[in-house]
Amino acid sequence: MVKPQFEVMDGNEAAAYIAYKCSEVCAIYPITPSSTMGEWADEWSAKGMKNVFGTVPQVTEMQSEAGAAGTIHGALQGGTLASTFTASQGLLPMIPNMYKIAGELTPTVFHIAARTLATHALSIFGDHSDVMACRSTGWAMLFGNKPQEVMDMAMIAHAATLKTRIPFLNIFDGFRTSHELNEVALVKDDVILQMLDMDAIRAHRERSLNPANPFIRGTAQNPDVFFQSREAANTYINNVPRITQEIMNQFAQLTGRQYNIYEYYGAKDAEKVSVIMGSGAGAVKETVDYLNNNGQKVGVVIVRLFSPMDVHAFVNVIPKTVKSIAVLDRTKEPNGIGEPLYMNVINALNQTDNIIHPKVIGGRYGLSSKEFTPQWWLPFIRSWTKKSLKATLP
Repeated sequence: MVKPQFEVMDGNEAAAYIAYKCSEVCAIYPITPSSTMGEWADEWSAKGMKNVFGTVPQVTEMQSEAGAAGTIHGALQGGTLASTFTASQGLLPMIPNMYKIAGELTPTVFHIAARTLATHALSIFGDHSDVMACRSTGWAMLFGNKPQEVMDMAMIAHAATLKTRIPFLNIFDGFRTSHELNEVALVKDDVILQMLDMDAIRAHRERSLNPANPFIRGTAQNPDVFFQSREAANTYINNVPRITQEIMNQFAQLTGRQYNIYEYYGAKDAEKVSVIMGSGAGAVKETVDYLNNNGQKVGVVIVRLFSPMDVHAFVNVIPKTVKSIAVLDRTKEPNGIGEPLYMNVINALNQTDNIIHPKVIGGRYGLSSKEFTPQWWLPFIRSWTKKSLKATLP
């Protein structure tokens, strides 16, 4: 295990540090609150800082987020390791290229300081509406909760995308995490090199568009073959949770920091469990501690790998004593019968041979960085349980 070196940085710098070290090309375009990720990469490149392969990444600012995504797509087709950074309205113009990148089974990581999408009004603050708009693109979605986890999830995402050939979004909450200054244990170059599968990198380069090794890609297909080709990607997608967990285990061996795609925190015999992802997990964990110290039996499942979801792994971390589950989404889908994480939980419970059949309710929180603290969370707990908590809650 490598002795850690600590530095104070925010979530954006933590993500940019790993992206720069693992990339040969970064195409950037600024948008709040993700702008400083691109600025860090640009500054490091201008100073001649090298990546783990001993070269200086080429960092280019485009004229729009669509241009940045197109540049990344082209670089990837040339066998280059490439990455970009964005948020909110900047992520939406990238979606067409994201469909192509995922459909072509091309490894890359986009780092997202998740931010509200403009609806009745524009907001520069954080929630998950931007990344949830990308669910059908076929990208894996990994969530970190604080700057240390942003760096670690970035490393795990860059390693996992190479082995799975599924592109990843490394997601963390805009402002709350992207601008949170904290002490971070750096992932050193020798650890990064051990995490990256060199055979997978070599295979990625061999798939590059090259006149010396010509093949067909990006064709138009008719109904006789399109359906079959689309379904052929299922094996790659299905392998993502297993491989991601294996890489998390490898990361733990190298750094001592163990992560799981789904993590349970709280009473082993909890009767009430909440489910959440992103920085809101901290407020819920504080509430869980308070309630358990006052005679309750509660817990929380923290989701790191939102998509693709391993329904068996998710259900297995929930205590068998649970009677009710509250799922908290940080987005609003006006036409849906439930928000994305809530619907995933419902499907997970119904697709597995589990012995628990809890009542499941959904709720929204923190849209546009609306305050979310234990003080806010406790009234929700009151409405969640039939048992009076007046004796234990302030």
